[in-house]
Amino acid sequence: MELRRAQEMGGGTLLVSLPKEWVLKNKLRKGSLLALEVTPGGSLMVFPAVEVEKKPKEILLTYPAQYMRRLINLITGSYLLGFDIIRIVSRERIPYEDAQAMKRAIRQLVGLEIVEEDARSITAQFLLEPTNLDPEKTFRRMHLITMGMLPDAVQALMQGDVLLKKSVSERDDEVDRLYFLLVRLVRSASMDNKLAAKLKLTTIDCLDYRLSAYLLEAIGDSAEDIAKASTQPLEEVLGEAEKEAARNIVEKLAAMQESAVRAFLSKDPEEGRQVVQLYEEVVGEIAKLERSIGVNENTTMLSKVASSFSKIARCDVDIADLAYPMYPLIK
Repeated sequence: MELRRAQEMGGGTLLVSLPKEWVLKNKLRKGSLLALEVTPGGSLMVFPAVEVEKKPKEILLTYPAQYMRRLINLITGSYLLGFDIIRIVSRERIPYEDAQAMKRAIRQLVGLEIVEEDARSITAQFLLEPTNLDPEKTFRRMHLITMGMLPDAVQALMQGDVLLKKSVSERDDEVDRLYFLLVRLVRSASMDNKLAAKLKLTTIDCLDYRLSAYLLEAIGDSAEDIAKASTQPLEEVLGEAEKEAARNIVEKLAAMQESAVRAFLSKDPEEGRQVVQLYEEVVGEIAKLERSIGVNENTTMLSKVASSFSKIARCDVDIADLAYPMYPLIK
């Protein structure tokens, strides 16, 4: 950090000199127009009114990597790190199966499109303008999708509905895509004060959005686990006690998530306290479900479902915790 002393000019105006390195980098000279903007956190941003053209961030990935999974991870990692252009090149022809795997990975990332392709290379570019994206809308979209996944997952489990299970899995993929987009956006904002100011995000906002989005993504994964817990319908083998407990849990988890998301977005302590109350009720219902599970061929599967319910409840608590600290109310 560099400290500079403010100088007073007539009329109480304060002046401070600009760092020479920054002036040269932004090609400023006497008479250049500067823009000033106060950030949500109270800091003052100074930047050229006429922006210096920014070169897109580019990364080169080499095929073959040690194995395809590593290369797929590198594509996703480069996206999350904010690279605008991802080039994959090979000295030899890329086999069809591997090329398809790479293109599937690219299509899973919102805004990343293949702009060039030949037998030895694939180039993808991020085509969305970050300032046009809205972190809150993306987060709300994740919330709405996951809200619909849990009741459908339980119904698919009860009825053995293969198509409904597939639908839950597809929605989980969409939640993953939105999660990656949100991580890329808030990470870019945390490193670019100007972008953060345009998105009205503080550093704490960036951290909170990343964590809360991760928790919503984990809720989606747990819902998918429930849908895939069994390949046979369970309605006929479960007693009324288990069915009633499952219905109550699903209803209370939906109410928990609604309150948790409202608490996070509004920073309303009252909504946070509502999550605490609902959590205690859900824990009681899960305990009731576990007590009613007998020893039979479905015991292990039902125990896993109960565990998934508990994970979802904890995720809701952690989301609300970002607005209203739960410890030591929740243990």
